[in-house]
Parts: sequence; structure tokens; C-alpha cells
Amino acid sequence: MAAQSTPPSASASASSHSQQQIDSSEKIAQQFLSNANDYFRSDIKLVTSDYDCLIQMNNAALDKYNQMHRKLQHVNTSVRTMSDNNSTKMLSTFSQLNEIEDAMSNLESTIMKLDAYSRSLETQVKKFEKTSNSAARTTSP
Repeated sequence: MAAQSTPPSASASASSHSQQQIDSSEKIAQQFLSNANDYFRSDIKLVTSDYDCLIQMNNAALDKYNQMHRKLQHVNTSVRTMSDNNSTKMLSTFSQLNEIEDAMSNLESTIMKLDAYSRSLETQVKKFEKTSNSAARTTSP
């Protein structure tokens, strides 16, 4: 038996078809890698722009806090100066407030004593009226 051989044109056709598939696969792989590269580059750009934005926001916040710190230092200095300049006035006012508080306490105590005395008098008046009414009934015909 003679070995069967493939005609040269069929072999060349199969080889050509196989080469076209390889070329097509390489083009698809290159296109995929190119698209993946573009995707990752755009993703990195997005992350980078987010990071830059965050840096700008942090710097703006830092500037604002520094401004507030300077203002608070100024206010603190002003309050200390006012406190030093007006300490005698404040002590005088504080003394007057203490005197008023003492007077109010005394007034409150006096009012409580008067209230207790009023209740005592009211009780005595009621007893007297009761006794008076009882005596009037017994003496009436």
C-alpha cells in the first residue's frame, strides 16, 4: 500500500488558514492589551486627580484652621487685656453682686418668717371665730 499524501495545495491552504488564525489571535490579543492599558491608564489618572483634589481640600482646610487659630489668639489676647484692665471694676461688681445676694437671702428668710406668722395668725383667727360662733349659739334663745 502506498502512503497517502496530502496534495500540496491542501497543505498550503491549511497552513495559510492556520497562519491567519494565529495572526487574528495576535491582533485580538494586542487590541485587548491596548484596551486594558488604556483602561488602567484612565483609572490611574482618575485616582491621581482624586488624590490631587484631596490634597487641595486638605490645604484649604489647613489654611482655614490657621486663620481661625490666629483669630482665636487675637481674641484671647484681647480678653486677657480687658481682664487685666477691668479687674478692679470686675471685683467691685462682684462685691456688689455678693451684697445683693446676701440681701436677697435675708429678704427670703424674712418672707418665710412672715408667711409662717401669717399662717399662725390665720389659725388663731379661725379658732377664735369657731369659739365665738359656738358661744353665740349657746347664748342665743
